[in-house]
Amino acid sequence: MLTRQLNWFFGILACLVLAGAASAQTPAEQGRALFEQMCVACHSVGGGDRVGPDLAGVTQRRDDAWLKRMIGEPDALIAEGDPVVTKLVERYKGLVMPRLGLEAGQVEALVAHLHEVAAGTVASAAPAVVYARPEMMPSQARVWHVFLLISAVIVVVFAGVALSTARPREVSVARAYGLRKVLFLSAMVAAIGVLATTLPRTPYAADVSAAAAGVDRIIYVAARQFEFIWSDEPIVRAEDVGRVPRLHQVAIAPGATVEFRVTSLDVTHGFGLYGPQRQIVAQTQAMPGYVNRLRVRLDAPGEYPVLCLEYCAAGHHRMRSSLTVR
Repeated sequence: MLTRQLNWFFGILACLVLAGAASAQTPAEQGRALFEQMCVACHSVGGGDRVGPDLAGVTQRRDDAWLKRMIGEPDALIAEGDPVVTKLVERYKGLVMPRLGLEAGQVEALVAHLHEVAAGTVASAAPAVVYARPEMMPSQARVWHVFLLISAVIVVVFAGVALSTARPREVSVARAYGLRKVLFLSAMVAAIGVLATTLPRTPYAADVSAAAAGVDRIIYVAARQFEFIWSDEPIVRAEDVGRVPRLHQVAIAPGATVEFRVTSLDVTHGFGLYGPQRQIVAQTQAMPGYVNRLRVRLDAPGEYPVLCLEYCAAGHHRMRSSLTVR
């Protein structure tokens, strides 16, 4: 009985500690994190127009009630024919702001962040980072060298054929067709051998748990203009965004095998995973109504950027995310 009471007491104490930690952030701090995660793809504050307008001074031009509606339910304002929104849609060639599935508290936090930026108490944008030119990974270097070798062989063959035309002579048609048949059959045998060797190793696993799939972790990735949404639970429809818990920071242990299950909520995107030195590690497409499985093992610690490799509209260059191996 005493053990049960102690467990109950420490459980309540843990909940109070966690609640206190969650409330330690001010609404403006929560809004800043939300802005960096969900808004910087389309908007800056003082950095100029992007996909959408620069939001510098927006709290002076618009009242909070309008801002909250624009952030929380832009589609409703568009449907009502709000004159400000109508002019913005015309200005940006019909590109409209989607409903982000935000809760009322998140909308309040974003407005608080915009007020704090306007007051000059926080920075509006992180400084640009300049990277050194990355070197190719060993596997990429091997592929590049093989490509150069094959290209050189093709150039030599074509050069030989071109030079042979300078010396007219009789050609045996039967011998030429016999050589073509040998080359064709050899190419078929090589192609079948490559397919038989590589296809069984293609990681198209069934929709099973991580343990059954032989991986350490399954992460679901839903792409939409212009962001990647991470979760430990499937996101297959836009309605899932507000229901399924999101991962705002993705951390993976070194040496872990991860299976990314990638889909799209609107148009086709590309999921490109880059290493700490910005060499591409793996990539797959994010397609509406379909889940692609990308299984990788990440050994080197550091930050792994994720970029969209499929042009998806004007904000394509802003569509990026990252995960950390630590």
